[in-house]
Amino acid sequence: MGELASYRLSDFILFSQTVYYRQFELYNQLVWPLHILAIIFALITIYALWKKPVWGGRLVALILVVSWLWVAWAFLYQRFYQIHVVADWYAFGFVLQAGLIIWYGLIKNRLTLFVRSQLKIKIGSALLFVAYAVYPFIAYINGRSWVQFEMFALAPDPTVLASLGILLFYKVPIVLYVIPIVWALLSASTLIVM
Repeated sequence: MGELASYRLSDFILFSQTVYYRQFELYNQLVWPLHILAIIFALITIYALWKKPVWGGRLVALILVVSWLWVAWAFLYQRFYQIHVVADWYAFGFVLQAGLIIWYGLIKNRLTLFVRSQLKIKIGSALLFVAYAVYPFIAYINGRSWVQFEMFALAPDPTVLASLGILLFYKVPIVLYVIPIVWALLSASTLIVM
């Protein structure tokens, strides 16, 4: 039992920082020019949150569904699985989140009721700013190759941050926050010990 206590979180990560970010580099080269579509998705969500058109909630939900499904399949299942033994379970979680968004956002149309809490709106805006405007430049800021950048709708972390930011603008069930928060905690702990 004493040996078990000697393990640290870093002992369970079977890849280095170099290998992890190389995955993003190869992935970005493979999926180009989908980055342009990701920018369009981000602009549409900003417009829908700002102008609040009648069709906005369903379109934002559809963008989130496509983003979560794409990241599940194209990055987590196809690419991240090569270096992480439970990446297929992560992909399953992303698919499950997409299913929840389909149910609450498209079928139940719950992304129509906006919150009035200024605190939620400010936090949501900050998360969107980080996901859309800061996250793509983190690789460059940290001295890595600019090709290793991560974008909303294409990479897990900015997609999760943007989703949390978007959800904070709406009166949605708490269940929609569970998977993004779990992912944020898992990803943060991985990045810290890597």
